[in-house]
Amino acid sequence: MIGDYLGMLRLFNRNVRLYLVSGALIGFTSAGGIYGVLLNLYLLRLGYGLELIGIISATGAITFAAFSLPAGALGRRLGTRRMMVAGMVLIVLGNLSLPMAEFVSSTWRTDFLLLTRLPRAMGFALYLVNANPFLMGATSAEERTHVFSVQAALWPLAGFAGSLAGGFLPGFFSSILDVSADGPEPFRYTLFIAGGLLSPAVLALLSTSEVSVRQKQESVVEAGPTPWRPIIFIALVVLFQTAGVAGVQIFFNVYLDEKLEASTALIGTLTAAGQLLGGIAALATPMMAARLGHARVILWGSLSTALCFLPLIAMPHWGTAGFAFVGISALATIRFAAFGVYQQEMVSTRWRSIMSGATNMASGLSFSSISLVGGYMVPALGYHSLFLLSAALTALGTIIFWSYFRVPRGEYANKSSGT
Repeated sequence: MIGDYLGMLRLFNRNVRLYLVSGALIGFTSAGGIYGVLLNLYLLRLGYGLELIGIISATGAITFAAFSLPAGALGRRLGTRRMMVAGMVLIVLGNLSLPMAEFVSSTWRTDFLLLTRLPRAMGFALYLVNANPFLMGATSAEERTHVFSVQAALWPLAGFAGSLAGGFLPGFFSSILDVSADGPEPFRYTLFIAGGLLSPAVLALLSTSEVSVRQKQESVVEAGPTPWRPIIFIALVVLFQTAGVAGVQIFFNVYLDEKLEASTALIGTLTAAGQLLGGIAALATPMMAARLGHARVILWGSLSTALCFLPLIAMPHWGTAGFAFVGISALATIRFAAFGVYQQEMVSTRWRSIMSGATNMASGLSFSSISLVGGYMVPALGYHSLFLLSAALTALGTIIFWSYFRVPRGEYANKSSGT
């Protein structure tokens, strides 16, 4: 497998490599890295409870969902590269603004926190929605699955380093600044540094060149109406399957901190372990897809994800929680890598931005729903109820995928779809 990857890496062009640099920086700082470990813990130390944490998280997710379809349309009209650059700028601005909440009057602090989520969420919509069409245009069929697998692996692998940094930097700042480790100050400095470290990603994307998201010649079928049926069903699958990952990503660190009283360093270590294994697992996706097909990889990965919630539900211990998180993270990255290629190859080139926008919108709606529901469900019914709901929704998404995609239909009955 290593030799295969080394051979394929030589085929990655400059656009792909620069894009992967930006992805690695996002993984280290913002998507599961430093921010993934510390954001909710910072909010707890500002005096907020789970309800408001859920609302703040949902605000970003709803904004992301609402802006996903427009982001695809903008990418198609103005260029995917331009929209990715604009998105990265907005993410950096949002990340740098949020740690400044301590300097805002307590009367306006909550509003300020909510406002800082808006540019970050809009930026992620512009970046993520246009990333898949950009990569499809920048790659050939030969290396495409490998590129999407490396993309899926980079976020958690970079997040592994970011999670370790996020777990230990607050203690470092607490020591050198002689402030309480339980106060917000050490977290503020760490989050601000994370925002600054993402800035080079803007330069990496500026150094790329635009790729075409249109086919030069389209057949009558490809030039026909928008293929809404596969787009809607794919979006439904994403809506439910993402719920399991959302429940863990949003509340796992709070669960360890509040329920199991784990240290920040232990939370960072467990999060890092999940991301490390997830990144390694994603690199195995091309081999698994070649053997089983993308559809079966998605199906079995989703079903196994639902089963991984059982130890998390049954036993409130940091060891079992860490074991479940590692399994869910690994399976999620495998599914993400396979799904990225699968859903893009289901439609012709002209409809890929719409497909990407629809799936990202569904993902944002899933995150926002779990954020809001979890913020009120956990205080009333406990964490196990949230994790049980997440597992059930993941299983439902798996059933929808199997029921609709078990028989190849015309819109994706081609060899590359992996059915």
